[in-house]
Amino acid sequence: MSNQPEDDSPIKENLEPLITILKTDSDWNKRFGAASKLYRLGQEKAIDPLIHSLQYDSNSEVRRFSADLLGKLGNPRATWALIASFRQSIIDKDLTMTHHVSEALLNIKGADLPSILTSTVEDKGEVFDVRIKSLELLGKLGDNTSVQWLIALIKNPETAGKIRGKAIQELTYTGNLAGLQLILDQLELTKRKEFQVIVIQALSKTPFKNKTIAIRIGEILLKISEQEEAKNKKKDQDLLYLIVTTLTSLAKNIDLSLNEFMDELIAVRNKIKEQKK
Repeated sequence: MSNQPEDDSPIKENLEPLITILKTDSDWNKRFGAASKLYRLGQEKAIDPLIHSLQYDSNSEVRRFSADLLGKLGNPRATWALIASFRQSIIDKDLTMTHHVSEALLNIKGADLPSILTSTVEDKGEVFDVRIKSLELLGKLGDNTSVQWLIALIKNPETAGKIRGKAIQELTYTGNLAGLQLILDQLELTKRKEFQVIVIQALSKTPFKNKTIAIRIGEILLKISEQEEAKNKKKDQDLLYLIVTTLTSLAKNIDLSLNEFMDELIAVRNKIKEQKK
């Protein structure tokens, strides 16, 4: 007597023909339709056929659609197949496929995804673009495991410059307070122009809504701006423009004009001076 549970699906008879169409039909439109019906009717039973389609279908539209459907199903069993597709799409420079697979992985959020991505970044023999895209995906995950690993990567003195720069960007985008504090502390202390530009660019793209955080960032940027202006003819106009752009973004995020935000920064500075007297 079999211990396997009975299949109580009311549409059991429809699945095998759909799987056959998805795997063997020469018309990609029919394969596309079969994938859609399998997703709607088969649910969990659609995972293996969709993984096969993702890996082996000759048509890019069908492969992308299979990635989308696997993401919607949300089963971690598809993680490794999606990772393989993610890597290959980057090597092939298929940005559209990379986007679809990335979104699927983010929807699934398999428990082993952070460790897979971190291992990829740490693998110096891996294609560089794959390492960079894996860092981007870690930043988008933004879970505690990913954030802590990004912090450790930045702190590690052996981390290569471009990898560290990308890690700084992605950590900033997460908006994680511990990570942000680390980055702001380094920004305040460093004189390295390359580091300043990387961090300020990332800050300009991160929608901070907390006024205290925005003021803290604004204070540091104002200080860097003043230091740069003091160089007179040697000042970096591109850096100064980037700082103004970032200050404008920070102000907008907390519903202030740039002038109002600057008034807030000056008021904070004056208050600190008074407290020191």
